[in-house]
Amino acid sequence: MIRIGITGQNGFIGKHLFNTLGLYPDKFERIPFDRLFFERQDLLEDFVKKCDVIVHLAGMNRHENPDVIYTTNVALANILTVALRNTKSKAHLIFSSSTQEEKDNPYGNSKKDARNILSRWATDAEGCFTGMIIPNVFGPYGAPYYNSVIATFCYQLIHQETPRIEVDSELKLIYVNELIDEILSIIQDKKVAFKYEVPHTSEVTVSQILSSLKINHS
Repeated sequence: MIRIGITGQNGFIGKHLFNTLGLYPDKFERIPFDRLFFERQDLLEDFVKKCDVIVHLAGMNRHENPDVIYTTNVALANILTVALRNTKSKAHLIFSSSTQEEKDNPYGNSKKDARNILSRWATDAEGCFTGMIIPNVFGPYGAPYYNSVIATFCYQLIHQETPRIEVDSELKLIYVNELIDEILSIIQDKKVAFKYEVPHTSEVTVSQILSSLKINHS
């Protein structure tokens, strides 16, 4: 039995992962997480002590002030690191970073720096760490204007709004259930890597996404 805790358990990816783990009660025990734990070191340390695996998904994707995105994501990594050190945890820590690391923006930089912080803990503690580099994720329950452009376009079309394309770039995508399968594989096979690039399963431009959605919506 593997005891698994998920920070950001109620977020888009976290909810899918939490529900999927519940389908295998003979293999996995889900350790409940609440975002309040990041405000209470004692509660966070109690959570960490119970986990064989911690999937760190909690973070901020969007904010009107880019500096808030950066400081929030780095702060969460630092707080979690303190809890790991204080409890002398040997958990397998799996962190969700993003292909945005390749771009010089506050979100990508926050993910890269958080990955480095958590990796240093693993090196110092002789722990296990997997830093996932995840492509754009889409699927059911994705929040519009937050999780994916696909969720945003779907919301706009359903509400008779006119979607706008700011930049018609090419996106590397992965369906959320495919990502969950990848995370389960990392857990079960204990795949350890400072930089684990999750393969995308499709590649398409923003305009092609919108065109396809319009056809299916009409």
